[in-house]
Amino acid sequence: MQLPDWLKTEEQYTPDKDRDHFISRSFLRIAGLLARYDGQPPDIPSWLLPSPVASLLFLLLLILLCVTSSQAYFLHSVAALLLVLLALHDGRLIRQLLFPALAAAFFSFLILLPAIYFTANPLTLLLPCKTLLTVLASGIFARLYPWNVITSAISWFHVPQSLIFILDTALRYIYLLGNLSRDALTALKLRSVGHNPQKSRAMAGILGNLFLKSQDMALEMHQAMACRGFTGAYPHSHRLPLRPSDMGLLAVGLALLFIYLRLEMLV
Repeated sequence: MQLPDWLKTEEQYTPDKDRDHFISRSFLRIAGLLARYDGQPPDIPSWLLPSPVASLLFLLLLILLCVTSSQAYFLHSVAALLLVLLALHDGRLIRQLLFPALAAAFFSFLILLPAIYFTANPLTLLLPCKTLLTVLASGIFARLYPWNVITSAISWFHVPQSLIFILDTALRYIYLLGNLSRDALTALKLRSVGHNPQKSRAMAGILGNLFLKSQDMALEMHQAMACRGFTGAYPHSHRLPLRPSDMGLLAVGLALLFIYLRLEMLV
């Protein structure tokens, strides 16, 4: 059988060069956000990791002492403690923890720049340091425990159950919709061949699909809650909150409180 000439002709197709940095950055941003939810806690023995309730209490005490302190030496003590806690993580997690803390401290410094310039109050310079320490401490706490364990720990402080339900549901749907957007961006990147001058139309389609999917998920959740007789109560399975390692955390908290009171009394 004789093949026609047009079928035997080899095609030379070279697609035009196109820039898809926006799609790549969006994909990497969403993947990084989901990695925070999927990230495994640091390799710390269970006997050394304090309970979430004790860690949350220690975090609140640490933030309170940092915010109200007027001594740089106390902030140095807190920074030394946070450096020890950072040493328990690998390099990638350390970078992820330090970047938002440094960004928040720099933003705080920019806001306080006029006050630093027009006034000579040395306490103003401590505010960016306090921002750095509090954001870093919160990030370390969020890395040590999964988000459902953190919401369960919050319920021990008699927080309204509706607030915990909203927080828990929002985190869950951020994760689910993030997975959908990541899959949609992956499909868009694999199907993008050649030059596409209308990238905004493709992104608008992805956002529209996510909006419709979120409406369907919200309707399905409402119907499931109605079928199960949801009355507004959002109980958690409370286990024994204290662990033997909490005694060490209590000792560190008392030491920080002693240093804080000692330094403040010297003023």
